[in-house]
Amino acid sequence: MAPEYFDLLDDTGKKTGRVITRDEAHRTGAWHGAFHCLIIYRQNGVATALFQRRSSEKKVAPGKLDVSVGGHYVSGEEARTAGLREIREELGLDVRFEQLVPVGPRVCVYGFTPGVREYEFQDVFLLPYPLNVQDLILQKEEVDGVFVLDIDSGIRLFSGKEPHVTGMFFRGEGSPAEPLRASSSDFVSCLDNYYLRILLLARKYLSGERELLVI
Repeated sequence: MAPEYFDLLDDTGKKTGRVITRDEAHRTGAWHGAFHCLIIYRQNGVATALFQRRSSEKKVAPGKLDVSVGGHYVSGEEARTAGLREIREELGLDVRFEQLVPVGPRVCVYGFTPGVREYEFQDVFLLPYPLNVQDLILQKEEVDGVFVLDIDSGIRLFSGKEPHVTGMFFRGEGSPAEPLRASSSDFVSCLDNYYLRILLLARKYLSGERELLVI
């Protein structure tokens, strides 16, 4: 397989004009760009968020829960191109860039997988999208399934008020949804309480607030 190249960024997130392979970026801790998106909606009146469970074959955080969609920018890409591609590839959804609500950027340093140093400037978005999980077409190489969780439960989990929460897990391909009990350790490890912050923004948005939506 041909190597995948990223634009090498400086410490402020600007492109340096150089490129670097994915493997080298993750080996050396070189800064590069990525797209993150959390799909949110109301289900029977309840504010709800969609998370994905990363494939067990992933090198970084295999089998962990994460935001709905995430992916690197290959060289020359940005959110408008890469984001829509990632949403389509991972979940089978075709959306317009104007539907995305920007709340980023986020500076992410991840060192919880041996041999991997992930240094990313992430463009983070909310995607308000009325969703039927049965309609999703999951990219099995990337996504093991999706986890539907009410936002208030997620906030209680990540603020330490509850040790576990229960949502519905869906593997795609016509399989029925099933309950899944999750703790914060089932999500991708982070140093900045990312999931609490983005869920608080999601709750604000679904409550009608449109100001100060900043991660």
